[in-house]
Amino acid sequence: MTTGADLRRSPVAALVLGWVLPGAGHAYAGRWGKGALFFVLITGLLVAGLVIGDGTVLLYETPGHDTDSPTGQVRLWYAAQVCAGGPALALTPVSNYLATVRPIDWADPLHEMGTLYTAVAGFLNLLVMMDAYTRLAYPHRAEEAEEETD
Repeated sequence: MTTGADLRRSPVAALVLGWVLPGAGHAYAGRWGKGALFFVLITGLLVAGLVIGDGTVLLYETPGHDTDSPTGQVRLWYAAQVCAGGPALALTPVSNYLATVRPIDWADPLHEMGTLYTAVAGFLNLLVMMDAYTRLAYPHRAEEAEEETD
């Protein structure tokens, strides 16, 4: 049920907070349990992908250790990964450092799987951000959905 406090909260603030920290938009909207759950799931998926990919999957551009990946080639996967927000941005320098220390096997299935996990974490966070936004922007729709499930 929508309260008066929900009507005064900004949907755009929920969207931005949800990007900065996964689940923070829901916490801002007063749904602390959902916010905590989304934070654990999205951040956990992001970290799992980073670990599976040997720490070198969050790269803005390819480091160019081999001839298949020239230096300066922008990776489109990063656009999806950065949707995971603050945690992805915080882990990007770590990933870039590890990519300079050791060569990346671009054909390694685990590296590809790690890249996929981190991209899915970004896409999931995008959906969670939009959910927090719509809950505050259209409170009457949330009430209708809750009434239908009862």
